[in-house]
Amino acid sequence: MKFKVHSISSKSQVWEETALEFYKKRLHDHELIFLNHKHKLLLKNPEELIVAESKILLNKVEKIDHAIAWDIKGRSISSNEFANLIKECSMNDHQIEFIIGGSHGLSREVLDKSNHVISASRLTFPHRLFKIILSEQIYRACSIISNHPYHK
Repeated sequence: MKFKVHSISSKSQVWEETALEFYKKRLHDHELIFLNHKHKLLLKNPEELIVAESKILLNKVEKIDHAIAWDIKGRSISSNEFANLIKECSMNDHQIEFIIGGSHGLSREVLDKSNHVISASRLTFPHRLFKIILSEQIYRACSIISNHPYHK
């Protein structure tokens, strides 16, 4: 199973790369790829920014086997439910593309084109931290699926 994480963000910091690499190494039979899509859009209108960032993401996402968008308006799920979702996707698809929008969220077009829209929490997280949280949850889901004792 290949996991791709698309996000609107700037260049990664060293501490962020270290944390992401930690989870990449732990996912032995899986490939975890991070694609930071930079933009230099100086739009002040949040609605225009959402549309512009969403176009960048939609242009970069490959032919989608299965897309999961992360958005505060999405449905909340537990780690076990997330593992079940990953398991279902792995039976039918070769790749899951996770989409993380910019600070103002994702456009209706991205949300509509995604197979699932999930919220990690009602809290707001910075991109740098959320990519690490998502990596850990992917690792946890794979551990749950393989009955590894990591998830207690």
